Amino acid sequence: MELIAFGLSAAVAQVLTNIDNLAALLALSLVVGKWRAISGYIAAQVVILALALAVAVGSDQLVPANVGLLGLIPIGLGLRGIWQQLRNEDGDQVMAFSRSSSFAMTGFLFLSLSMDSLAVMAPLLADSTPLFRVAALVGAVVAVLALGVIGLIFALTTRPTGLWTLRFERLAPFVMIAAGIYVLLDSGTDLI
Repeated sequence: MELIAFGLSAAVAQVLTNIDNLAALLALSLVVGKWRAISGYIAAQVVILALALAVAVGSDQLVPANVGLLGLIPIGLGLRGIWQQLRNEDGDQVMAFSRSSSFAMTGFLFLSLSMDSLAVMAPLLADSTPLFRVAALVGAVVAVLALGVIGLIFALTTRPTGLWTLRFERLAPFVMIAAGIYVLLDSGTDLI
């Protein structure tokens, strides 16, 4: 019973530290496509959980003191999107941003937004016996998959609605910049 409770607590921690990722997933599913957004999200979470496990088994040098600089990634992606919108004045700005957004760029965006998950999961795993680590990892993976399914359901049920979708898509680079600034700032959620 303790193992199940510990796995559930890890799942809850994973969900609570991924609310920002879920919001980005929902927005990006309209901009870059549902499969690219969801696969980028899941790939980033796999990397984060693998890093947390590596930290837990003794590699305390994996997380640099200036991890907040990862906020430069979404800022750079957002600035690139704005630049593309400004360069393409014929009304097809959003499509230029969408076509040029790679899986790696999407993954890096989610990776930069997931440092809070790493900061929560690494100590949780480090302070656990191997059996409890497995329970925590199972709980975290279930949470990641559940959030991915929620994102997929949203992406499949949301239909582009002309002008409103275009306006929303034009805001995507600004959302990325705001997320990057949040990561750069020292906030109450930062552990490092």
